[in-house]
Amino acid sequence: MASIKYRPDVDGLRAVAVLLVIIFHFNKDILPSGFIGVDVFFVISGFIITSAIYPQMKSGTFTFLDFYEKRIKRILPLFYIVAISSLITAYFLFSPNDFSGFSDSLRYASVFISNIYFEKNTGYFAPSSETMPLLNIWSLSVEEQFYFVWPIALLLCSRYLPTKAAPKILLVALVSMIGYSQFLALTSPSEAYFLIQSRAFEMLIGAALALLLFKLRSEDRSYECRFYATAGIVGVLLVSIALVILDKGDVFPGVNAAIVCFGTALIIFSGENTNTPITRFLSLPVLVWLGKLSYSLYLWHWPIQAFYRYYQSDFGWKGFVTCSLLTFVFSYLSLKLIENPARYFKLKRRYVFVGYFFVPVLSFVLLAKNIDKQEGYPERFSTEAMALYYDSVSKIELDGQTRKQFEEFEPFRPMLLGDQSVSSPSAFLWGDSHAEHFQSFVDELGKKYHFGALYGGQGGCPPIAVGGRVRHGELEAHCYQSNERLLEQVLASDVDVVFLGGRWATYSETTLAENEDGRNIYLGDITDRSESIDNNRRVFSSGLEKTISTLIEHGKTPVVFGQVPSFPFKPSNCLVKKANYSWAAKESCDTASTQFFERYTYANHLLLELQHKYPETVIIDIPDLVCDGKSCVSALNGKPLYSDNNHINSVGAKAFYDAYMLTDASGVMKTLFAG
Repeated sequence: MASIKYRPDVDGLRAVAVLLVIIFHFNKDILPSGFIGVDVFFVISGFIITSAIYPQMKSGTFTFLDFYEKRIKRILPLFYIVAISSLITAYFLFSPNDFSGFSDSLRYASVFISNIYFEKNTGYFAPSSETMPLLNIWSLSVEEQFYFVWPIALLLCSRYLPTKAAPKILLVALVSMIGYSQFLALTSPSEAYFLIQSRAFEMLIGAALALLLFKLRSEDRSYECRFYATAGIVGVLLVSIALVILDKGDVFPGVNAAIVCFGTALIIFSGENTNTPITRFLSLPVLVWLGKLSYSLYLWHWPIQAFYRYYQSDFGWKGFVTCSLLTFVFSYLSLKLIENPARYFKLKRRYVFVGYFFVPVLSFVLLAKNIDKQEGYPERFSTEAMALYYDSVSKIELDGQTRKQFEEFEPFRPMLLGDQSVSSPSAFLWGDSHAEHFQSFVDELGKKYHFGALYGGQGGCPPIAVGGRVRHGELEAHCYQSNERLLEQVLASDVDVVFLGGRWATYSETTLAENEDGRNIYLGDITDRSESIDNNRRVFSSGLEKTISTLIEHGKTPVVFGQVPSFPFKPSNCLVKKANYSWAAKESCDTASTQFFERYTYANHLLLELQHKYPETVIIDIPDLVCDGKSCVSALNGKPLYSDNNHINSVGAKAFYDAYMLTDASGVMKTLFAG
């Protein structure tokens, strides 16, 4: 049996899967669980591949060269077209840092390890993943990695494993892999979502179904129609339940994905009888046609919406309709002009491997490295746009100034901020990345009042003296241990002032800002490590008060930075794009202040309460410098403030300093550092 019987219902199932994914990506509110369409695809892939190669292995006609030649001709030509189109579009539209980032993703995608790249480069501090044009290639990378390993494993098992032992071993492997996936989903969700080791079981479920059906056909066994019909209905129910109850905040993949995959396998199994209701529905001509188009639809829809969102963050129905139309037009043309012709084009095998694989991959890798080396070709943009861009990516570490290093104050970083003539720091800056981005502010303050300071902290870890971040009921050691060491150093030193900074609203609300990827941040202590907003607020309030009271008891003055407003887009990129392509960018790169102040209410009220209770505390009201009752600005005196949607750049920190020093409140600094 060298080939498999065509199953129109499987194409229909592909159509359902790709529609779920597209709707989810275009509007998560419509279908919050549409991401499970990818899991349906994984099961189908495992089923189709195993159905094709296992009979060949049993008959002795299987060869790896033939298998990989077909995979290359099926997968790569359209991927190249989408990648090249994305590259050209990104060249004209993307700012240099985003173009450089795109080149990295292109390099990884071209050798089908983009899932590893995106696992490392999406999350809490990453820019919005919705504007990464090749993000969807992660699932293709997972499939290709499976295609590399599975045929080898299947061939070895079919030759050397006893026939009766094989099903038991497969079952144990499946259960173990699902368990491991669940473990990773609980402990390392990013790894679980993107990497092959937690996704392989999904394709293996499809593969197991293919092996079962091969056995049944070989033995000429079948069941009554109602048995297949029942299997299909149960499968639809399992997938439907997942569609109703899941969203991206749930533990995934793990057991939740296994439910979807077993449901999908039952649906495919029911298609062995063409008279079942589910099979007849999936075999409808329109679904079959969409199923044949599904690969093109999947590849095109994501970069189209990514480029649209890059300039139009307000996606809405206009974006939904526009991107849907473009996706279907591009997909249809691709199927007719590229995908099918390339797949069936007669070419000697060595030319397939050279022309379809080695030459294009090498070209992509070399080009991507050149883009990265040239820092995204900044000369593409106007002088005004580039000035804004360089300000937006400015960092204090790269300002070219020679600075003293004080190694003896670990775990604080050794780089001295402020007056470089001092013999020892007299201030510390402590907190998460929202404290770190105020280094240039403290640096300018130190130069004016002749003091030195050091920064210390961990990203995502608030400067609280008691408790810390928790995950699945356990305190995250890197946070609370770092804070313990930092506080110990503060109290052992003779510094007079301790600046505190944090993304306060995240710790009081548990969530990140609008349009920002990443899991919730939960806090806990030895008395309660439950993951809830109430517990967060309890730990945050008591922990920050403990920090402030302890500092004051030891003769230190706490100076607390208010939180910078978060944006639902990257405001500095907006300014750069507006300067270069005013026709395509947003009319304003500012944002409404309402949502930020709603999220900031609890944290701001807490800061004011602590200042009232401990009058020695100084608060630098950062939001008051850039926000009014209607909006929060993205620039001060023509200088872009932000490096992403919630962190400020070095130039922006100096702009905040300049604005603060013009206020009456800044007079307290002269008093603090008069000595």
